[in-house]
Amino acid sequence: MEKQVWSEIERFSPEKHVHVPVFVGERTKVLLLCLGPGLSVPPHSHPGFEITLQPLRGRAVMQVPDGAEVELKPGEIYFADGALSFHPRNPFGEEFEMLIHLVKK
Repeated sequence: MEKQVWSEIERFSPEKHVHVPVFVGERTKVLLLCLGPGLSVPPHSHPGFEITLQPLRGRAVMQVPDGAEVELKPGEIYFADGALSFHPRNPFGEEFEMLIHLVKK
């Protein structure tokens, strides 16, 4: 068993989002997204993966397929098909952290 402590692995940049690899297995990849205030992740997808998004700290927003925006916040978990386009952004004045699980279908 391996232990990770968020405060020891988190990395924020004032210029761009940071994905910190937490775990890389045969079928599963876990990333810690660190997104500073006013930053966003460029639109992208993960075809062939099932994805869970688990916000840990702060808030961010992300557009869903119907065009609406969802506020991502701690205490909630989101499930998505990796074929969909993702574009989380942090319009708020606080840092945002989210654990992302990518599981191969």
